[in-house]
Amino acid sequence: MKEEKDKERLDKVLSNNGFGPRKSVRRLIRSGAVSVNGKTELLPDAHVNVALDKICVDGEEQHVIRHVYLMMNKAAGYVCSTKCGEHKTVFELLDEKYLGKFLGGTVAAVGRLDVDTEGLLVFTTDGALNHFLTAPKNRIPKTYLVRLRDTVSTEAQARYTEKLADGIHIEAEGNEEAADCLGAECKWLSSSECELTIYEGKYHEVKRMFQALGNEVSYLKRLSMNGLKLDQTLAPGCYRELRDEELASLASR
Repeated sequence: MKEEKDKERLDKVLSNNGFGPRKSVRRLIRSGAVSVNGKTELLPDAHVNVALDKICVDGEEQHVIRHVYLMMNKAAGYVCSTKCGEHKTVFELLDEKYLGKFLGGTVAAVGRLDVDTEGLLVFTTDGALNHFLTAPKNRIPKTYLVRLRDTVSTEAQARYTEKLADGIHIEAEGNEEAADCLGAECKWLSSSECELTIYEGKYHEVKRMFQALGNEVSYLKRLSMNGLKLDQTLAPGCYRELRDEELASLASR
């Protein structure tokens, strides 16, 4: 039953809600300082439903966070890994309160953007959502603003658009093998800018696609993922929590 799946040990809930390691939390519970739905709970392994039960410590109600969902406008110059000696990481931009362990786990980036790529980057503790958005079989649409080194004539734009829609072949790069890309949608904004929507996430895919067309990407910014659009009021490097309707659009199937 879903209600049973939603239940967690009381000591785990409080430990992941800022009350210290499990050992300290167990002592706190046994001291009589914790109540659940108005009744003192002395058993650390008692199971509670954080969505339904009222949990208090020393009379103060605890608002337990199971999952975190963040949207960042990634700035150029940052990598999406947790550690990197050469570049700063996007995790250095997050407030310390997001770097701890939540009931649903630790915050992770959903996919990656190259160090010089800007735009929409999602963080979450929700492993199921992360998997849904990154699993190749789900073909989640991701739209990028692409600025090209060379201007493209109207005639060439039509040729680019057709080849991208048919699924272009990209050459090997580094340890990545050559591959045939899924069809992509290209909308031209000017002779050197377009919006490209892809449905997979191969290494340097957008850059390699335009290399295959004899051009080069000079600027790349992700604008959307699935139904979630980047908040254009977010300055590079800034972030905020997702609103309920944004999360619903991001997770839509």
